[in-house]
Formats: sequence, C-alpha cells, structure tokens
Amino acid sequence: MFEFLLASENVPFATAIALMLIIGAFEGVGVILGMGLSDLLDSFIPDFELDKDVEVGELGSQNALSRLLGWLKVGKVPILMLLVVFLFAFGAVGYVLNFMANGLFGLLLPTLVTAPIAIIVALPFTRAGGALLEAIMPRDESSAVSLDTLIGRTATITIGTASDAMAAEAKVFDAYGAAHYVRVRPEAGHGPFTSQDTLLLVRKEGIEFVVIAADATVSVAR
Repeated sequence: MFEFLLASENVPFATAIALMLIIGAFEGVGVILGMGLSDLLDSFIPDFELDKDVEVGELGSQNALSRLLGWLKVGKVPILMLLVVFLFAFGAVGYVLNFMANGLFGLLLPTLVTAPIAIIVALPFTRAGGALLEAIMPRDESSAVSLDTLIGRTATITIGTASDAMAAEAKVFDAYGAAHYVRVRPEAGHGPFTSQDTLLLVRKEGIEFVVIAADATVSVAR
C-alpha cells in the first residue's frame, strides 16, 4: 500500500494531500503566533470584487477568471478553506482513479491522463464544499456591501498586533450589523495596536485599512 501511495504516477496526488496537511499545520501555528496563513494568502490576492449573488451563466461580460472564482464561492468562503477542499478532492480523485486502474488492469495510469481528470472532477467537489461551508458559516461574517463603506467605522483586532512592520486582522461591523474581517495597519505615527484597543478605519490602501485609535484625531478619507 505504501508503495502504491508513493508511486511516481501518484506523486501529484500525494503532494496535494501533503500540502493540505502542511497548510493545516501552518494555520494552527499561525493562530498561536497571532498571524494565520489566511492573512498571508490574502495579501497575494488582487483586490477585486465579485457579484456574489450570481451564477456563471449570469455574469456575461465578466472575464473567465471572475466567472470561475464566483462559481467556486470565492468571496463567500475564505480562499484557504476552498484551497484545502480542492487539494483533498484532487488527491482523493487521483488515488481512486489509479486504485481502480490497478485493480482492473494491473497498472497505474500516467499522470498526464489522471491529473487533468482529477482537476476537472475536483472543481465541482470544491464548489460543493464551498456551498456547504457557506451554509454552516455564521451569516454575519459575510456581506455584499462594498468594503469602502467601512471607512469611518470602529474595529477591534482579532488576530495579531497591528504595527508598521505587520498588519493584523480586525473585526468591524457595517451599517447593517454584519461583521467583516479585514487587515489593518496603523497610520504613520500611530500604534502599535493590540486587541485591547478600539480602532477607527480612516482609509483603505490596497487590501488593507489604515487605522488610528478611536479617540485620536485625523481626517477620514471617504
């Protein structure tokens, strides 16, 4: 069995499962250290918005990437969770294909055959997993409002310490009472800030919000 799992034809699937486990381990360590892997991953994701209430066929003029991301529930479910679901599905489907081939024909299929099939099958599983996660996640953690409307509202840090060197995760409520988790960094000359501080979001720079102490004075950019 061990030889089957690590066979050269199964290397992509073993790698996917191993990466899934590594992500889980790093995320656990990151939470302890105050900086989850989700924060690091989010920093590499372009700052774009999807219409979260439409399906693939309804997006029309949007590009193929936006259609795919919307279909996969990106924007409704944390990207790291979707990545874990995809890696598991890809690895599991690949192993199942080769297990069946080995049982029926006594051989393992080449990667050029199994990998594309595994990707195609894994995508619907990822969407289904995203839909399940969306259903069980607290409703107040997602909203379709523009993040720009959060400027001028107060927030509290949930993970890490916001300093010039590193952003932190903070929780802020919009006008409808829905919670948003955003990356925050202190205004120049302010901070650092911890979970003990109440912060004011003064402007948005890329994927991060610039914050000051709620009782400090600075102009708010809207």
